[in-house]
Amino acid sequence: MAKERAFGPHQLAEWLGIEPRHVRRAETRGLIPPPDVGDERWSEGVAKTLPDRVEEILSLVGDEHYVTAQDAEKAGRRKTVQGDSFGPHQLASELELQRWQAGRAEQRGMIPPPDVDGKRWSREVVEGLRERVDEIREALGEHPGVGSVDAAKHLAGRTELEVEREDVRALAGEGHLRPVGDFRGYPMYSLESLDALDGELVAGVVGDRLRWLERSVTAKEAAALLGWPAGRFEVTAERNGLTPGRLGRFDRIAVEGLPERDGVRRAE
Repeated sequence: MAKERAFGPHQLAEWLGIEPRHVRRAETRGLIPPPDVGDERWSEGVAKTLPDRVEEILSLVGDEHYVTAQDAEKAGRRKTVQGDSFGPHQLASELELQRWQAGRAEQRGMIPPPDVDGKRWSREVVEGLRERVDEIREALGEHPGVGSVDAAKHLAGRTELEVEREDVRALAGEGHLRPVGDFRGYPMYSLESLDALDGELVAGVVGDRLRWLERSVTAKEAAALLGWPAGRFEVTAERNGLTPGRLGRFDRIAVEGLPERDGVRRAE
């Protein structure tokens, strides 16, 4: 049976697709539990609880929340030296838009790409955008939207159902929700689109998930059900073409139908 992996700070960061500094900040703020292997590393079990929380973690400890005094000083110098061109924050301020509005307007082609060194906008371009500010505000609204975790909380509060992030993903996957933008690659949904969802539709998606949970098992549960070590189950499942479905779970009936089950001594 393979030894469970353990992750140091850099390994955990790479595995989660974030930076080591984000791991340090998240641990300091209690968003990531302390290392549980020798007080220096995180076990695979703990690590596997974190991927679904990356969006939430970055929304709280992302670099935009940790601008240093040195960064601010550098930004001030750039503004002084490059007064005839505008960076992203300066562009938003100049047009009296919120930073997210300017960024999303650029994503949608309502603001052209930077024309100065590929990073900044010339004064000429900025002046030409002033007449489009009202159009941009009207198209984007006044709220940046929420990620799938907060979208689930919003729907739960509205419908009094146990809505989870996976339900939001399912609604989006079925075409009932369309992102209004993204944050570090994660989709963002408008409150208006969430409020427009039919309650029965949401209830149906939640019901589908709950029914699947009832008739499915995790890999660990499947191994226990068969009385096998986890490794034996994983290898046997793979050899018989049994793959995990939604939420990484296995259909219980398919698990019980794996060959050689009855020939193996069950765990007492």
